[in-house]
Amino acid sequence: MQNFLSRSHSLGKYLGRYLGKLSCGQQRSHQKQPINFRLLFLAVVSIASSTAIATPTAQANRLETFVYDLNDSKIEFSVKNDIEPKGVVINNPTRIVIDLPGLVYQGPTVRRRVGRGVQAVRVGQVDANTTRMVVELSPDVTLNPRDLRLKSQKPGQWTMQLPQNIAAIDLNSVSNFVLPITGAVISSGFGWRVHPVTGERKLHKGVDFAAPTGTPIFAAADGVVTDAGWTDGGYGNIVELRHEDGSVTLYAHTNRVYVSKGQAVNRGQAIAEVGSTGQSTGPHLHFEVQPDGKTAVDPMDYLQLRQVTLDLASNSFKD
Repeated sequence: MQNFLSRSHSLGKYLGRYLGKLSCGQQRSHQKQPINFRLLFLAVVSIASSTAIATPTAQANRLETFVYDLNDSKIEFSVKNDIEPKGVVINNPTRIVIDLPGLVYQGPTVRRRVGRGVQAVRVGQVDANTTRMVVELSPDVTLNPRDLRLKSQKPGQWTMQLPQNIAAIDLNSVSNFVLPITGAVISSGFGWRVHPVTGERKLHKGVDFAAPTGTPIFAAADGVVTDAGWTDGGYGNIVELRHEDGSVTLYAHTNRVYVSKGQAVNRGQAIAEVGSTGQSTGPHLHFEVQPDGKTAVDPMDYLQLRQVTLDLASNSFKD
């Protein structure tokens, strides 16, 4: 097994080296390939890519944001200057495991759904002084550490180049839905969680996109408005659309609604604006997809994304 390292603190200077064989001692059924993670990961804050990604500046001992850009097949993240990422690649199923020693995470493990190629990102605490980040990849992907390209252009900022075939899994997929909001980060994914207002453990039936109040919300596909305005039950002001195939999309916690019941709308048309109505702790769009018109599923399986920005820090990291 070979370790691979590449780091640069100025453009054009990249150092690569092999670090010999290691034994990691995890499950025997998994084929592990250790990687010294100065090379393994993703620049999470203000690294501008070809699509001009701009993310918040990381604070001390925080992992702020995870950015996955499908156009460039690139992952980005940033951490405190003196933290050296370390990790391994595990196959069957394929995942990249990165430990961030010296970075303290406070709270339960969080998992965010991403797409089909890079399926999810998981963040949690390994011990009192180490945060672990796991990038889960499609079962169809077999990853060789030699295919990874992790670079640090300045202290604390990391970019990892993934093989193009990983991004192609998402780029070549067919989807009728478009992203209902632009310039937002995913603040809460689909799945079971403790409700931030009620404190109950409930199924979160959609994806939350955090954005300033007034940010436009767009119809994910052509459809007819089946509900619009205030609703009881915690969603506040909503828009509900029924689409030609019988599926339903729901847009909740809106500040203002631009459409009315019975109105036909086109994909990409502005139908509302972001707000914080109902049971909400801040301005965001709660977006649901119901393929059969009644049962909510993970919207990330239906959205055709070109860039995914995840707010992993929230209030769970110590400064």
